[in-house]
Amino acid sequence: MTLRIAEWFGHYSTARDSRAKKDRAEEKCPFIETTCTKTFNDGSISGVCSVTDGKGRAVAICPNRLYARGHAFLGEIAAVAFGGTPEILHPRDVAGARHDGTKVVAFGKNFGSELKLPKRGGRGSYFVDWILARIGPEGVLAEFVAVEVQTIDTTGSYRPQVQGLRRGDEVLSESKAGLNWENVNKRILPQLIYKGHVLRRERLCTKGLFFVCPGPVYRRIQERLGGGLLRYENLQPGSIVFRWYDLQATQGGAYNLVFSDQFPTTVDQVATAFTSPTNLPEAGVYEEAIRSAIERYGTRS
Repeated sequence: MTLRIAEWFGHYSTARDSRAKKDRAEEKCPFIETTCTKTFNDGSISGVCSVTDGKGRAVAICPNRLYARGHAFLGEIAAVAFGGTPEILHPRDVAGARHDGTKVVAFGKNFGSELKLPKRGGRGSYFVDWILARIGPEGVLAEFVAVEVQTIDTTGSYRPQVQGLRRGDEVLSESKAGLNWENVNKRILPQLIYKGHVLRRERLCTKGLFFVCPGPVYRRIQERLGGGLLRYENLQPGSIVFRWYDLQATQGGAYNLVFSDQFPTTVDQVATAFTSPTNLPEAGVYEEAIRSAIERYGTRS
C-alpha cells in the first residue's frame, strides 16, 4: 500500500498559505502550540501528523493530532465519566480553585505532568497517557479515570517525501511506507487488557479506562475482536470505553478532527474476545501455503 502524507506541521501537505509556511519554518505543531515532537530515528523532526490509507482516508499517526482544540477531548471524556459540565484544571491551578465537585485535574503530557508510577517487578510500568481526577467539594480526590491515546505506527520510511516537502516539490515520489496494523494485535490490545485489570483494583477508578484513537484504528480493533463485544452503558470499575475520532476534509488548509462515536464495554469482554478462537481464517490455510511453496520450489530448474 502506498501512503501519502496528508498533513504536515498541522496543515494539508499541499497548503501554501502564510500560516502553513510559518508553522513549517518554525517546525511547530499547532495542536500543542510548541515544537513538533514527531521525529525520525535519528531525532530529526518529520512534522507528519497524518497520512492517507489505502482508501484515501486521512489517518493520524501522531498522538498530538488528537489534541486539537486545546485538548478538547479531555473535557468530553470528563463529561461522560463524571456527568455535568466539568472544568478541566492544570495541576498548578488546583490550590487556587474553588472546589464544588466539578473541577477535574488533568495529569498528562503537555498539560500538567505525567504521573510517575511504580514499575512492575522492576520492569514495565502501569503508566497511562492521562489521568482525569475529579476533586470533591472538600478539596480532596473523589474519583478518577484513566485515558490512553493511540494512533497508528508506520512501517518503512516516508523520509524521502518529507525531504521533498522541505524542498517545495510539487510532485512527491511514491512512499514505500505502510500502516503497522499488526500493532493492534501485538501491543495495543494486550496493553489495554493489562491496564484495564490494574485499574479495576483501584478503589477510586469508578469508571475504568477510556481509549482514544482514530476511526480506522478502532475499526481494525473491532475486526480483530470479531465484532462480538457486548455493550455496557453503565460505566463501572473494569470498563473500557473506546472513543474514536476521524479527520474530515475541509475547504481550508487542514482537516477537522471530528468525534465519531464511542463503544463502552468491559476489560473481560475485550480479553475474552482477544483470546477466543473467533474470526479465524479457513481451515487448511497452512497446508495450502506449504503445498504452494513446495510446488513453487519443485518447478525450479
